[in-house]
Amino acid sequence: MGCCGDQRRVMQVFSYETVDSTNEAAKRLVAEGKIQGPAYVLAREQTAGRGTRGRVWISPKDAGIYLSVIICEPGTAIRSTTMFSLAAGVACAEALAEVAGVVVQLKPVNDLLAAGRKLGGILTEALIRGQTAHAVVTGVGINVRRARRVLPSGPIRPTCLEDLMSADRFTRLDTAALAEALAGRIRSWNGHVIRGDTECVRQEWERHKVPGTVFPKA
Repeated sequence: MGCCGDQRRVMQVFSYETVDSTNEAAKRLVAEGKIQGPAYVLAREQTAGRGTRGRVWISPKDAGIYLSVIICEPGTAIRSTTMFSLAAGVACAEALAEVAGVVVQLKPVNDLLAAGRKLGGILTEALIRGQTAHAVVTGVGINVRRARRVLPSGPIRPTCLEDLMSADRFTRLDTAALAEALAGRIRSWNGHVIRGDTECVRQEWERHKVPGTVFPKA
C-alpha cells in the first residue's frame, strides 16, 4: 500500500447510468453544494468522456470504470495539477494490483499501461476561486471489458482487464469493489499532495513507472 494515509472516513458516492463525463458531473455537484466531504462520481457510461489536451475518451456502457474523485480543500494553493495526476497513477496501480491482480506501469503524466498497452487514463482538474483551489477533481477511466475502442493517435493500442486476467478471475471480478478501491486510494494519495508530501509520491511513482521514463516536473 506504500505510504498511504488514513482511509477510514466514508466517501459520498454519486452513481449515474449515463453522464456527459464524470468530471463534469463532479463539477456540477460541487457548484450545487452537494459535496459535503471526500466523494466520488461513478457512471456506467459517458457520452462525452475526455482525456488530456481535449482528447476523446471512448466510454461504452458497462465496458469500463468511469469515475471522478472529488477532494474539497478550500484555500489550497495549487500551481499545477500534475502532481495530483501522478499520485492518482500510483493509486490506480495499487488498486488494480490488489483487486484485479494486474500489473500497471505509469507513463507520464496520465497513462496507465499494462502489457505494453493502454489500460486507462487520468484527467485532473482544479476548481479555482481567486488564487486558490476549492476542490480538486481527479477523473479515471479504466477499460474493463472488450469493446470497440480507437485511440485518437499514437502507437499505443488499448487493452482491457478482460484481456489481461484469466477467464475465471475476470468472471469473479467485482467492479464495484474495484471502483471503491480506486476512489479510496486516489483520495489518500491526493492527501499526500495537499500536505506537501511529494517525496512519498515520487518514490512510489518510481516503483510503478515505465522503465526509462523520468519523474515529471510538477
